[in-house]
Amino acid sequence: MRTRFDPAAGVARQGSLRASNLSLVARYVFASDTAPARANVAQATGMTRSTASRMVDELVAAGIVSESSPLPATKRGRPATPLHPRAGTLLALGLEINVGHSAARLVDLTGTVVAAADAATHYVDLSPAEALARVAGLARECLGALPEGGSLVGIQLAVPGLVDASTHMVLRAPNLGWHDVDPRALLREGGLPEVDEVDFGVANEADCAAIYVGHERPGRPGPLDAFLYLSGEVGIGSALVINGSVSLGTRGWAGEIGHTFIDPDGPQCGCGAKGCLERYAGTRALTELVGVGSIEEVRQAYLDGVPAAVDAVRAAGRALGLALANAGNLLDITTVVFGGDLAVLVEEYRPFIQRELDTRLLARPFTEPALIAATPDHAAPAFGAAYVALERVLDDPARWAPPSSDRA
Repeated sequence: MRTRFDPAAGVARQGSLRASNLSLVARYVFASDTAPARANVAQATGMTRSTASRMVDELVAAGIVSESSPLPATKRGRPATPLHPRAGTLLALGLEINVGHSAARLVDLTGTVVAAADAATHYVDLSPAEALARVAGLARECLGALPEGGSLVGIQLAVPGLVDASTHMVLRAPNLGWHDVDPRALLREGGLPEVDEVDFGVANEADCAAIYVGHERPGRPGPLDAFLYLSGEVGIGSALVINGSVSLGTRGWAGEIGHTFIDPDGPQCGCGAKGCLERYAGTRALTELVGVGSIEEVRQAYLDGVPAAVDAVRAAGRALGLALANAGNLLDITTVVFGGDLAVLVEEYRPFIQRELDTRLLARPFTEPALIAATPDHAAPAFGAAYVALERVLDDPARWAPPSSDRA
């Protein structure tokens, strides 16, 4: 998924010239540090001023870009009119299902949350049809708040497992007990017919959360150019983000760091292997070892010096350090962002992770690894899923922008 404005891409010279130019202009407006004017668009994209102005007019008419009041003129000529992402017109619905919770977020092009719904349910006890019917209920709750004049442009579902993006199938989600599940059909049957009326997609929850963490708003990446995102829930997922884009691998399955092995003779994992990282640092493993019900209770028990918690946190921190050293040596990445439940324990894990990185990371003498905690938010995958759906608008705004002749 392309998320950064790239002036080197230049103006399209053949094929779908208009569509390419619309995307180029939209991405520039969305990615800009300050609101640009038409003259800035022309200069940044290499278009003539008349072409840039026409593209802006079409994006404004489509509800993708808005214009604010002209700035006071500082020289002769027309005053500059700042351009911004448009609020409340085109919206996407991000959905998430995980082992113990689900979420829905209705988000517009500015990144504003128009509606939100959450549920805490142990979905492992439900069939895929029952689970996704509940997610469809959250979606219906959010769609009830769709603003007047607003249009739903996409629905994206985030799941903790392997997905086939081309068929929208969940191939395997071990912690949910799912194999070969068609969520589109089950959401439709559960009361969400919109999955057949707008763009629909399925993605891994860690990939979606990484997109959200790595962006300030749809179309505008944040300050981290390259980082490895670790998502901590019952299991552990990850995503490698480079220049605002998630590296998915050849089949879209990259990032399953929770199933890298720490000890081939370690505890049995739900994936069928032994000694996987998530059997040491996943929330389920930690809460079972400590005998508590939440990751916050694990942390408090560790701070209180409870022996089981001290042993569990130390083992989890060391396991994370081993996994991150391997990932760093393989991927040349030294910035790690911890999300979900992992963010709760970052400071407790830090000395144990650092010890392994100091010993095993080849780049350690030349760089200082950055271990960053994202703000804990179990709905981050739902936010990211909405961002993914909105990115499709920026990829092809021509779908929502009729040519000038059609508007006349």
